[in-house]
Amino acid sequence: MRAFLVSVSVAIGSFALCGCGSSAHAPLNENVGGPAPGQPVVTSVSPGTVVAAGPSFTLTVTGTNFAQGDYVEWNFNALTSTFISSTQMTALVPNTFLYETGQAAIDVQTPTPSSLNYGATIYITSPPPPGYAGFTVSSVPVQANDMVWDASSQQIYLSVASTDPTNPSTITALNPATGQLGASVSAGSGADRLAISSDSSWLYAGIDASGEVQRFVLPNLASDITISLGSDPTTSRPYYAFALAVDSVSANTVAVSYADSSSQASTEAIYDGATPRSATVNGAGGYPEPSGGLAWSSSGFDLFAAGFQDYLYVLSVNSSGVTLAQSDQLNPDPSDGSMDLGRITYSAMTGYLYGDDGQVIDPIAGEVVNQFPVGIGGTDGSASLTLDENLGMAWAIGPGIGATSQQVVIEAFSLQTYALLGSIAIPNVVGSPVKLIRWGSNGLAFLTQGTGGPQQGDGVYLISGAFVTNPAVQSVGTQNP
Repeated sequence: MRAFLVSVSVAIGSFALCGCGSSAHAPLNENVGGPAPGQPVVTSVSPGTVVAAGPSFTLTVTGTNFAQGDYVEWNFNALTSTFISSTQMTALVPNTFLYETGQAAIDVQTPTPSSLNYGATIYITSPPPPGYAGFTVSSVPVQANDMVWDASSQQIYLSVASTDPTNPSTITALNPATGQLGASVSAGSGADRLAISSDSSWLYAGIDASGEVQRFVLPNLASDITISLGSDPTTSRPYYAFALAVDSVSANTVAVSYADSSSQASTEAIYDGATPRSATVNGAGGYPEPSGGLAWSSSGFDLFAAGFQDYLYVLSVNSSGVTLAQSDQLNPDPSDGSMDLGRITYSAMTGYLYGDDGQVIDPIAGEVVNQFPVGIGGTDGSASLTLDENLGMAWAIGPGIGATSQQVVIEAFSLQTYALLGSIAIPNVVGSPVKLIRWGSNGLAFLTQGTGGPQQGDGVYLISGAFVTNPAVQSVGTQNP
């Protein structure tokens, strides 16, 4: 039996479908005018990608204004459909529709057909060649600024941008197993950086416009304490969090790196609940740039901050706050192309820090001890890395070198040997990848953003399958699997 494996991505977005018997469609814009009141609108489909010549399958369609008697269309061909609720339908897609690669328009039609429908796209791809690990990819069209995984509730939590048409300026839960959005609470304008406590009790969210960090109780996102970061006495602009990290020992303690703009040196401070500790570190490196990442040691006595020009700062933590213990420039030669560590991840298993650009750092020695052989673009800050100590693996994502603008590559590495274990290329990605996380037993997720700045996200892409847990030795480069 043919394995039903997916090996490319889908970037699902709503668009207008001209219901005139052809597959032509036009982007939703002012000329179209938007759907009529009560008209069915498709916002996502699952799966988002299927294999050509594969078996028949059940398609799940999510949207709004669905009703009894409505039916799902595949390229304007009616499918045998089942009404579930006003926001969900299913339909049987026969394998005769999977005769060639390409894409198909999916919409929901009413018993009285409309000449203009609002739907999504599903991609039909070639089966993976022998030796390629299988994986599935789907996307959720939500504009988010940050995301974190909560293993306890099995949810991804998103800070949704003010530009998102559905849940603007909220903290919203996403079930990656189904691709469905869940609990959502208002967070005020500028919901941005997120951090979660290791015991899954609290979620911390930086709220840029108000200069605050809001804490939410998990898993229901009830509002808890508010941490005020204050404002710059010269500019009167509110400080906002560029990085957050919850203490590995105490869930009630959070470290914040804040500044009033991206061209100001940041202050690193510790808060117990909403109460700040008195000792802070300001502008440790002397550069007018905020810290790009924070990470706690496993003991809770050291805090690591990633600075501009590849500087790493080690801050000693005590009951009074933080003091600068050491400052190390990891790559003093700027010709290496690496200017900023970006986010950093600490591993209690190895005692090392891992930068988004693949550097493996001994923070106490203040030196780079190894480097994952990252073969993707990303020295400009467009790469992201995540790791899983239980699996002994790390994954990096970035634009494929020499690839089209809509292709990204994910590479898997061994934490023990640093060797490349495998890689996959994902085309049709909207925006640039800015964060990669692990979820579930065999999942990865990455967040993309466009050129409109930190408030202009483009989507969350969900990956699962054998590649995540047992990648085959392969290097696909810029090829499409």
